[in-house]
Amino acid sequence: MIGINQFFTIAESAALIADKQLSPSELLDYFLHRIEKFESRLNTFITVMVDAARQHAKQAETEIMAGNYKGPLHGIPISLKDIIAYADYPMTNGSRIDPEFVPTTHATVTQKLIDAGAVIVGKAHLHEFAFRGPHPYYGWTRNPWNMDRVPGGSSSGSGSAVQAAFVLGSIGTDTGGSIRNPASFCGVTGLKPTYGRVSRNGVSPLSWSLDHVGPLTRTCEDAAILLQAIAGYDPKDESSYQQSQFDLQSFNKLESLQGKKLGVPSNYFYDNLAPDVEFAVSEALKEMERMGAEIIPIELEGMEELRIAHRIILNSEAYAFHQQNLEEKPEGYGPGLRLAFEMGQYYSAASYVQAQRLRTLMRDRFKEIFAKVDVLVTPTNPTVAKLIQEHENDNVLFSTSFTALANFLGLPALSIPCGFSGEGMPVGLQIMGRPFAEGEVLSIGHCYQAQSDWHKRLPNEEIWIA
Repeated sequence: MIGINQFFTIAESAALIADKQLSPSELLDYFLHRIEKFESRLNTFITVMVDAARQHAKQAETEIMAGNYKGPLHGIPISLKDIIAYADYPMTNGSRIDPEFVPTTHATVTQKLIDAGAVIVGKAHLHEFAFRGPHPYYGWTRNPWNMDRVPGGSSSGSGSAVQAAFVLGSIGTDTGGSIRNPASFCGVTGLKPTYGRVSRNGVSPLSWSLDHVGPLTRTCEDAAILLQAIAGYDPKDESSYQQSQFDLQSFNKLESLQGKKLGVPSNYFYDNLAPDVEFAVSEALKEMERMGAEIIPIELEGMEELRIAHRIILNSEAYAFHQQNLEEKPEGYGPGLRLAFEMGQYYSAASYVQAQRLRTLMRDRFKEIFAKVDVLVTPTNPTVAKLIQEHENDNVLFSTSFTALANFLGLPALSIPCGFSGEGMPVGLQIMGRPFAEGEVLSIGHCYQAQSDWHKRLPNEEIWIA
């Protein structure tokens, strides 16, 4: 077998598979072996689909040997957050509301991956219905860097599985930061695409006007490969945009930061950072400046109002979706989530309308900002991953204060590793762009990754079996 290692990318694997130096079955066996060895400790999956994965890997192998190579995802092991439908396999949503529910059709994103030849390994663990924290029945997913710390959420299993090398990529969802938070805390790459870029058909909603579907991977190049496969118009999703295909050619591996204008907020995002986060992000900005970028201070107005409006919209829309279950079978929810959803009924119609009006106002403001800069660069989170016990004892919520902006405005936003804390935990750098500018956002992220090795640093596997 080719020398597969813990840091192995979609792009590298695809090149070997296309050249028939690596078979999809060999690649899958490598990851299934790792899952068998470590999954019981890390708890990244709700369902591992061994038989289906082997069948699809064998099918990919047969197709490729016959000269029917489909592209860079053909034979590549991927996981799906268990809020995304895969026909004939349970879809729990991380909850006990209807844990035996089995969808009869694939989500659009699932079908697109299968059509691209991807091998779906399993359904990744998540926060219950993509909010707050895990249901007690399923327990916590562990952060591969420190088993006592959270991996971020709500796409917790996706972030942990990519860092643990259980899969080469995972599809998560993001309503206030649920792709970027685990990417930041686990030290991987996570992209929330533009609103309407990727279909949400067959994906359980948390908040209709804030939900996004996107990839978690090792690198920006891998995220671009996955985005090309899953993006595109879908008439089954009323929020889907007609011109939403993503052309991989818009991702430029030869991109330079020379002359790029990076907007760096002078308030809010940098007001209350943990010292280690502030240092890592500062050093990343200095490196980008050395690479030729121009750092442009930006004053952001109304950020606290935006954060509140995001919460009003999210909680109101979540309550609307869950109202019937909350009334008829509330015991199926974890106690923390049930309370969080029930709070949504107390927001007035007026507050919801005002929150949506603020959205329109802020979109106009950010059009003016993006007329001055190419992207905005911020920390992904104000801190590194905290201890699980802190969340259990104090009911601390995962911070969405730095990530909610991109959901509120529907902007593409990327988290990439940019350093480590003194405790050895990853720090994330967030890059936000204009609507449908994923190519530029990912190219800029790739420029930084080409000059740094933070995304290549790996946790000590011995802690997973100690």
